[in-house]
Amino acid sequence: MIVIQHDKKIKILHLEDVSDDAELVKRVLKKAQMDAEIMVVDKKNDYVLALMEFSPDVILSDHSLPSFNSVEALSIFHQSGMKIPFILVTAAISEEYAVSVIKAGANDYILKDHLENLPGAITGALEKIEQEILLENKKAQLVKNKTNALLVVHETERRQMANELLENINQILATSNLYIDCAISAEDKHMGFMLNSKKCILLAIDEIKQLSQMIMPPSFEDTGFIESLNSWIHIKSQACSIKFVAEWKNVDERLISGQLQLAIYRIVQEQINNIIRYCYAKEIQVLLEQTKNRLSLTIRDDGVAPHTAKPVDGVELENINTRAEIHGGEMLVNSEPQKGCLLTISFPI
Repeated sequence: MIVIQHDKKIKILHLEDVSDDAELVKRVLKKAQMDAEIMVVDKKNDYVLALMEFSPDVILSDHSLPSFNSVEALSIFHQSGMKIPFILVTAAISEEYAVSVIKAGANDYILKDHLENLPGAITGALEKIEQEILLENKKAQLVKNKTNALLVVHETERRQMANELLENINQILATSNLYIDCAISAEDKHMGFMLNSKKCILLAIDEIKQLSQMIMPPSFEDTGFIESLNSWIHIKSQACSIKFVAEWKNVDERLISGQLQLAIYRIVQEQINNIIRYCYAKEIQVLLEQTKNRLSLTIRDDGVAPHTAKPVDGVELENINTRAEIHGGEMLVNSEPQKGCLLTISFPI
């Protein structure tokens, strides 16, 4: 005998027009020690009303009823959007029909001359749906976590840009203003101070251009994805003493979505800025290689600052990892203190 333990009473909506059959189902469930509250209906209107007001945990349905059948009952059930088991409990049916009912969305079917299988079918269907709901909740939570992580990425970027404005561009303009004040008060050195002020203004313009590239997404349709990467790396190479080596192997921009192109562009920007800011590197290598169904990004540096040997550690790497995960990318970090860092991300395409 099957013994089933439940924490709460199971509410069962039973579509059945033969009272003896309905009573037999009750006895079988009681014998299996299933604590159940059963509502029996045999008309379509009563069925629709019970779905709303009785709020069943399980639906059992005979195939043939006076005013409708199990196919219609299953269709109405799907329209309700309820996530509960629907089990066909009927007399002998063909194997072909049984398969069609399962394909239509029923969880199981039990023949009336084998009702001893019903308690196990109900328990199995409830457990299966519970697992499906848990999986859906986990997926929803994962999406929520990624969304929150992306918001953190954006907030971090805004903070970095604010610091860039305050600590760099603001100081350059303040210096320019000081030169102008000096030019006003010292007529004999007027031209020298004004030239120095102009240099500061031009430097501020260059800094603003670089900052704008961080704020505004590049128009890959106009300049191309690879050309945009080349241009940004060229600007960085002119602004520092680091040697850059960029290589693009078999990259077909037509096969890479615009969102993935932008994600890779931002990852390259962020990692190179991290290297410049923290690692005292002399050389940075960037490789983007496309195979049949993968796109691999590799960024290597010879910096002397200690990197993490963990896959993800620190805000900067978490930001990069978040960008990668949103597009199905897998990130690996291989580093040793004083020996630089190798960052690799593989994307499906």
